[in-house]
Amino acid sequence: MFWLDFLGLKISKNSILKKKVLVVDLDGTLYRVNTFHFFLKFLVFYSVRKFKFHLLLVLSCIVMSRLFRFTTHAKMKYNILAIEPYKLDYHEFLEGIKKYKRHIAELTEPEFNIKILATAAPSCYGNIIAKNEKFDICIGTEFPIKLYNADYENKGEVKKKNVLQYLLSIGNQHIDTLVTDHLDDLPLLNISINNIVYNPNQFMKEELNINAITYKLRI
Repeated sequence: MFWLDFLGLKISKNSILKKKVLVVDLDGTLYRVNTFHFFLKFLVFYSVRKFKFHLLLVLSCIVMSRLFRFTTHAKMKYNILAIEPYKLDYHEFLEGIKKYKRHIAELTEPEFNIKILATAAPSCYGNIIAKNEKFDICIGTEFPIKLYNADYENKGEVKKKNVLQYLLSIGNQHIDTLVTDHLDDLPLLNISINNIVYNPNQFMKEELNINAITYKLRI
């Protein structure tokens, strides 16, 4: 192993090159609300404003199918994103929900070399949020390029797999700090060194205890 002797201290080259990784969830975490629900409302108002009544009809059918439990939330999201292209101004949408954005101190801490926004929300606006908040990348749910399957939504084990694949691609294999509000991120919580959890309900607290996950609580 290559070593450097700096001021009489033995320091490995690997320890110098090691980069600290921060992973942050979006819905309920970076934003206090579910951004996808607001995105649906935005699409409805957009279709009315632009007289796109065919789009409004399709959106209504998809949402009603979900309301009557004929489809899952993940399939509803797939069907919504499959309507693209909307030719939307996503900046307009984000301007409308900026008041819900939460200040997360870790995002401004220089100790984190790699910052990842990892979310089940669509990347079409997640990428813009990531750029605005100085993340290195957004790993989110993409527009459909194939038929629906269980791995479509960037959630749970799928999110964990996608985050780890990205880290491996840049030569990292660990998460130093994870910030989330949701039990869906249990797979990531299990492998992160430090965890910060916003507003966990009693069920989530119990599950975290059952899985022996230590975390810092934030309100």
